[in-house]
Amino acid sequence: MSALRVALRPAALLAALAAALAAASGACGHAGVTAAEAPAPDRTVQLNQPGAVVHVEDHLVEGYVTVVDFWAEHCGACVPVGGMLAIQTAAEPRILIRKVDVGDGFSPVAQAYKVGALPNYRIYDKHRQLRYILVGNDCVGAADLAKQLAAEP
Repeated sequence: MSALRVALRPAALLAALAAALAAASGACGHAGVTAAEAPAPDRTVQLNQPGAVVHVEDHLVEGYVTVVDFWAEHCGACVPVGGMLAIQTAAEPRILIRKVDVGDGFSPVAQAYKVGALPNYRIYDKHRQLRYILVGNDCVGAADLAKQLAAEP
């Protein structure tokens, strides 16, 4: 028996993960939500084109923990670690993921946020305060830290 192997480029893998998460979150429905309630923000959002400057603070939502994932297509670990984060936080509606593509790593956005190594995460609490900066292997623990912050008052 032969196995079918599909090779996806990192960008295609991210798009596939985002589509799967969107489908999963839409399946749970929102019975009982009134028109007066504000709709929940998108769970995962790519904020910029590769290397383009973005003001992360403008994309933090009060009442939600936000993990900002600084990544690049050339980063071998960024896509699988980002996928793990998305999967591990999928059941937690109070955690948002905002993705920032740093391009070649020497881009204006990488310089603005002093991103020297990837993957690189910043975790903001529900009050929009920066609580953690994680780099490299430390990013694997981002979901647990984000869940702890989501449980705080």
